[in-house]
Amino acid sequence: MTRALAALALALALGRSAGAAEPELRVNLRLDPDAVVLHQQLLFSVEVVHPADARASWEAPPFDGFWAERLGTRALPDDPSGLHRTEFRRALFPTRTGELEIAPSKLVVSGEGGSSRDVPVPGAQVLVRALPAEVPADALVGRVELQVSGSQERVRLGKSLELAVELSGDANVWDARAPDLESLLGPDVEVFPEPARVSIAESGGRALARRTFRYAIVPSRAGVVRLAALTVPYFDPASGKLGSAHSDALAFEVFEGPSREESRARASRPPSPAAEPLPAWVLWAGGALVLAAASALFARLRRGALARLVAPGAAAPIAALDAARAARGAPEFPALLARAVRAGVQARHRFDAQSLSCEEIAARGAEREAVELLEALDRMRFAGRAADESELLERARRYLGL
Repeated sequence: MTRALAALALALALGRSAGAAEPELRVNLRLDPDAVVLHQQLLFSVEVVHPADARASWEAPPFDGFWAERLGTRALPDDPSGLHRTEFRRALFPTRTGELEIAPSKLVVSGEGGSSRDVPVPGAQVLVRALPAEVPADALVGRVELQVSGSQERVRLGKSLELAVELSGDANVWDARAPDLESLLGPDVEVFPEPARVSIAESGGRALARRTFRYAIVPSRAGVVRLAALTVPYFDPASGKLGSAHSDALAFEVFEGPSREESRARASRPPSPAAEPLPAWVLWAGGALVLAAASALFARLRRGALARLVAPGAAAPIAALDAARAARGAPEFPALLARAVRAGVQARHRFDAQSLSCEEIAARGAEREAVELLEALDRMRFAGRAADESELLERARRYLGL
């Protein structure tokens, strides 16, 4: 529960003359919560109450002993006195136990005419407890979800496919170890890892972190390559219990394509005799048929059938939506519905949306309605906010055109 740690009343002479009235300025610090376990996320905020014509910026301290992530600066509702309120925030993840100090810092407040004053911001203390003895050394701290996705379900022998493993949640996902895919996939598959990526977004006022491991895998024999479900342990500070995030098992079919000899044989076939020119009426009729087919296709797209027309795996969004309907009221509902929406984005825009953040999906041109729906589902999953499941299902159904 958020608790005010300090309320500092300050007076600044921002007037142009010594006799000018001194506008009130206050600074409040908050820690949420003020006692945590190792690696647990806490929010540190500096709120400044200031006149409308003043502008504040914060020179943050170094945050020794914490992994710090910047969250967006917010304009809060005005104070009852009519003064403005601005909040500067950091998501902090303690990296050691004990009584950790957050050093003092300062605000720079600018007034009319370019004048500015430094306003001191007091420090704070955070009590960081050790994790329970039963928590595994490799467990993350915070709620976590795990997804594994492949770029395709069939791959030609000698070619590669992309595999993405994504951890997401309000936890210290950057400490997660990369999965040992070499041993999981066996000696008949070569694995080429890319550098892991970490991205930070915001959901429900807290940091939502994603760590993505990407691989190119190259099978060396035809057949079926199977990847068993992955498991990542985590400790949930809210419940004080251990949990595990699980992925779905995946399978890829490796087939042998046409040989080079067959390709060369097709290329060396003698040319066919020149065809007789078609009558003009045939060309006109063919053009009319093509135009009519294009018009019909465009009409179907406008009716929202895009998800069933574009992607080869067109049934995926429908199946994922059905799975979400069946999970109403269950903890996995938002994750299943988000998977359906991401499948619809992939069908519309032809990129793998399952392992991307909302910001990355928006940057690649996805519709605002899809991004807003995914953000709402993230808030439901990680911020613990209640939501109308029927409304979310209906929004997803409309987006998918089902």
